[in-house]
Amino acid sequence: MLNKTHLAIGAFFMLFFMHNVWVYLVVFLIATLLPNATSILSLKGFKVLNQAKGLVKKRGMLHSFTLCFIITFLLAWFLPTAAFPFFLGYGVHLLADSWTVEGIRPFWPLKYESKGKLRRDGSVENTLFYSFIVADILLVWFLFF
Repeated sequence: MLNKTHLAIGAFFMLFFMHNVWVYLVVFLIATLLPNATSILSLKGFKVLNQAKGLVKKRGMLHSFTLCFIITFLLAWFLPTAAFPFFLGYGVHLLADSWTVEGIRPFWPLKYESKGKLRRDGSVENTLFYSFIVADILLVWFLFF
């Protein structure tokens, strides 16, 4: 799924469960995009990171609830206010990616894959994106006005 779709879906859940706006917003945005870190860091200016990218397979460890649970547990131990928005952002990203044809390995290193029928940047994803944008706007309206 495209990053914009992850952000639109994630924003809906963040707004729905939000308590401390700024902590939630910062942690949630980072957590929502973290599973795609290898594609984000594959810009030309990151030569060292491009070489390290080969160590982490696409849709491997970063796209697993295994890593999500480990990081959430560490945050709950050391920075409790960040644990829930992190889990929510990361988990929603993984859930949305499990709907795609590429799928995810939810409990890496196990080989089981969770796949759906959604094509990246297809008409269904675009419909999902715009539906969640409308839902985000409605939630903002009901929460703040």
